[in-house]
Amino acid sequence: MVEIYTDGSSFTNIIEEASLIKRFTRESYAIRYRDKDKSLYVLAPYAGMMNFDGDLELMEDCLKALWDFNLKLGGVHGSPEVAKLCSDSFVKLFGGFSKFKTKDETGETYLFFEGKIKRCLFAGGCFWCIAQPFYDQDGVLRVLSGYAGGSELNPSYKEVKSQLTHHKECILVEYDSLKTDYTRMVDIYFENIDPFDCGGQYMDRGDSYAPAVFNSDTEEKKVVIEYKYQLSIECERECNLPILENAPFFMAEEEHQNYAIKNKEEFEKELIASGRKKV
Repeated sequence: MVEIYTDGSSFTNIIEEASLIKRFTRESYAIRYRDKDKSLYVLAPYAGMMNFDGDLELMEDCLKALWDFNLKLGGVHGSPEVAKLCSDSFVKLFGGFSKFKTKDETGETYLFFEGKIKRCLFAGGCFWCIAQPFYDQDGVLRVLSGYAGGSELNPSYKEVKSQLTHHKECILVEYDSLKTDYTRMVDIYFENIDPFDCGGQYMDRGDSYAPAVFNSDTEEKKVVIEYKYQLSIECERECNLPILENAPFFMAEEEHQNYAIKNKEEFEKELIASGRKKV
């Protein structure tokens, strides 16, 4: 029996089952939703029936899936062998470190601490457009397109675009904090949006295209607040772009990932048609 903790909570706090992710079956792995604080949590095993049984690939896929959901991985509890294996996998995948905490009759607990690999979550209108400026930045490891901040689980592009779920089109940027930092990520973000337009971005209108920064870290929030303050002074206009609490991130369909790279001509047309690029 294994619990992977996210954001300090385990399956004992989980109220409602929400969805299955990637290749995991109902018998092997479940993501659940807690209505109380609108947060996603992970339960492994499902109904106490599953153990990783030394399947390192499955364990790493679980951790990767949680990471891509933008969930803070807090630790693991399970048999000594599995708990250690999981903590070692966390360190290998994300450059952090783990620390043994306690041992009882049910197993051992390790706490996880994030390392050099960091994430930031931005909404800035069309995710095709806002993702592109980050691709070639030094220190950026991945840029994922998806949805965050809404009321539905696993929304589709069509649903979000139709303003049915209250999600925003977002990008989740993963970066190496030894090569760049959050301040640089914020700079790139603001340089590629209209920070004074909270009703959408350029020709794309509605809540799903409205800009926002998602962050629950006190120090990183200060970076955004300071940027907004300086921008308001320089432009003599108040920047009301919202800073929202961090939220689960639902990856968009594959055709939306790296769109600007895979569809160069179509993307160029999109930039011009949207008004982001002047000709």
